[in-house]
Amino acid sequence: MKYYIWLLSFALLAGSLNSYAQIDDLSKAINESGRLRMLTQRLSKAYLLKNMDIQPSKAQLQFTTGIEKFNTNLKELTAFSEKTNRPAPLLETLNLIEQEWLAYQQALSGTLDKTTVDNLLASSDRTLLACEALVSQLEKAAEVQSAQWVNLSGRQRMLSQRIAKLYSAISYSDGNEIGLAHIEELNDAVTEFDLALDKLLNSPVNTHFVNHKLKKVATQWNFSKQGFKLLGKGNSTPLVIAMTTETMLKQMNDITELYEALAKKQKS
Repeated sequence: MKYYIWLLSFALLAGSLNSYAQIDDLSKAINESGRLRMLTQRLSKAYLLKNMDIQPSKAQLQFTTGIEKFNTNLKELTAFSEKTNRPAPLLETLNLIEQEWLAYQQALSGTLDKTTVDNLLASSDRTLLACEALVSQLEKAAEVQSAQWVNLSGRQRMLSQRIAKLYSAISYSDGNEIGLAHIEELNDAVTEFDLALDKLLNSPVNTHFVNHKLKKVATQWNFSKQGFKLLGKGNSTPLVIAMTTETMLKQMNDITELYEALAKKQKS
């Protein structure tokens, strides 16, 4: 029994160390700044699902760990930029992210109702735009072709959560005009995910394993799109969309890690 407890503790520690690995090169920085981008959408999604009483304990865990991870990544990216003497625009972008993040946290701590959903989503998107600028700056600094695939696959992580966020917001609003106003944004995110997935599937740098993982995402994605059709007919399945996009997020995270390794190899 003691051995089992020790083994479990070691596994948890190892997982924790892996999750909070130090950022020590540009490929890792692109990946982790892309994770910030994803978290801007994931936090709103989790907050909405919690308030809708859809897997509330799971949503709460995603919410608390998401805030912790955002804070950790922002600190590590700032430390990496300062240590590697990155140009002033990069540090300015990091400062902007911090400002938007503070405002976003206030929105996340407020009371949610059908009249405040729009403010929550707007704050998440302002933070998203700041994070997007950081990823683009880091990709440009990397100066290797594989960096674009780290960025693009990392963006798919964000889109999986953006889709879940917008779908949840529309479902939460239940016909409210503010919620329905986000249907076009949802359709845009779905289209963008489709186009990017096709581009990734045809990437010249893909290994056999990357292609295998991407095909699994494509299968899950095709299933998810059935839920969007139901939403257009006045029905919503936020639990199903939350579960399928979560699976896609995990798959795209693995794929981004694989592209990160390819970028490092190209750089060396």
